[in-house]
Amino acid sequence: MFHIRLRALTLIPILLGFFCLCTVIPGYAEWYVAGYGGVGMGQNLTDVTMPPYGERLAQAQFPTTTIPTTGDTLTQSFNTSDISLNSSPIFGAKVGYFLEDPSFKWLGFELETFTSKPDIKQQTLHTSQDILYTPKNTAGCPLILDQCPQSINGQPGQFAVSESSLRVTAVAANLIARYPGKLLQPYLGIGVGAFYFNASDQFSGSQFVPGLNTQAGLKILATEEWGLFVEGKYNYATIDNLDPSGYGLSGTYSAFNLLGGVAYHF
Repeated sequence: MFHIRLRALTLIPILLGFFCLCTVIPGYAEWYVAGYGGVGMGQNLTDVTMPPYGERLAQAQFPTTTIPTTGDTLTQSFNTSDISLNSSPIFGAKVGYFLEDPSFKWLGFELETFTSKPDIKQQTLHTSQDILYTPKNTAGCPLILDQCPQSINGQPGQFAVSESSLRVTAVAANLIARYPGKLLQPYLGIGVGAFYFNASDQFSGSQFVPGLNTQAGLKILATEEWGLFVEGKYNYATIDNLDPSGYGLSGTYSAFNLLGGVAYHF
């Protein structure tokens, strides 16, 4: 339900952003385009689960559940410690405008896209698995263990992760608030967008998911048209079954990015 709501909240601002950018009258707005680059600080993929891999491990312990005619069933959850990601360069571009109305010169709308490559590090994860095995035929229980329900809680283990490629690309619609100074313009922004995750090597797969994009920065106006800016950007998104044919990697992605760029106002 949370993912459905987040997807809805993602689409609405993007559509509104495109509508505003397409219908605003240029004579009544201060437009700008900008390009930037910087570094994304290495973060962790948290709340990590691998349901398909956990299912295979559980079935290896209770192989009768793989035979449909037995009617035996199992449920399981497989969780791991956080997955460490590398620091990465980040590059992006944005287009937007600020209202010219004197009462709203501080308010702006922006569309941006950016990409980074926070590859997955080589590491060893600690794992925990809960399993509930329910046989259809319990007539021989407790003499025949396979015919007794069994519950395993917090079964520990380890999982070896090899270095894997991960690229994150996003398109976001942002709402911007600034101080419209003649030389210095501090600003804050918040938006939502579509995040595209593409992984290869041990984890292999790709998917689009909704995500959060926030930013805070300072722009220095060198001339009326040209400005330099520094910005801190925070991103948040949740991946779900990134590699469905492999481990089913799922978790929460977050990243803090420090960047600088050039903007042209017209």
